[in-house]
Amino acid sequence: MYVAVIVEVICFVIALVCLVNDSSLAWRGMALFMLLTCITEITGLLMKMAHHHNQWVYNIFLVFEAGFTSLMFARLLSKYINSKPLILSGLAVWLLLYVYDVHQHSFFVFNDLTETVMSVVFVIYSFYYYFLLIKDDEYVSLAHNPSFWWVCGALFFYFGSTVSNLFYPFLNDAKIAGYNIINFIFTALIIIMYSCWSYAFICKKWLTTKSRA
Repeated sequence: MYVAVIVEVICFVIALVCLVNDSSLAWRGMALFMLLTCITEITGLLMKMAHHHNQWVYNIFLVFEAGFTSLMFARLLSKYINSKPLILSGLAVWLLLYVYDVHQHSFFVFNDLTETVMSVVFVIYSFYYYFLLIKDDEYVSLAHNPSFWWVCGALFFYFGSTVSNLFYPFLNDAKIAGYNIINFIFTALIIIMYSCWSYAFICKKWLTTKSRA
């Protein structure tokens, strides 16, 4: 968990340096999202140490995660399609599930169903983006394409977390060196996603600087 926090803080710093002056609201918003991510993780750790209960913290964070990630997908997909109907439909489904989850078990229990469905939706968005990218006739240098790497990170994380959540009862019982294997899996997924995102932010900064030169 501490490794994940370190990776998130590094990603936030890179986002702040690379995106704070970006012309795109969605890309600039990623710096704010990373700040909220770091605050959430640190608050969650402190709440767990002090009260052994922090699930409500992550229920709050789900709102920002769904909002900022959807905004980013809307921005990336808008290059190829009118993305508003798709993104707004996804957010509407998410909101209904969020209210249902809270009604079922109160705000202080983590919204597992909402989180799982949100992950599935983001995986679908990711595959759809790659489908549109492949169909596009325009040449794209993937090695330096920030959109490609951002979606790559999102796909790895949300696909991996969806599979892990589906098999959570089995993975939670498996241990390595006394620790649940599920913790190692999510830490690895976090490292992969924020590494891809950090590289995407750097590419975005490089492309912006290049276009102004």
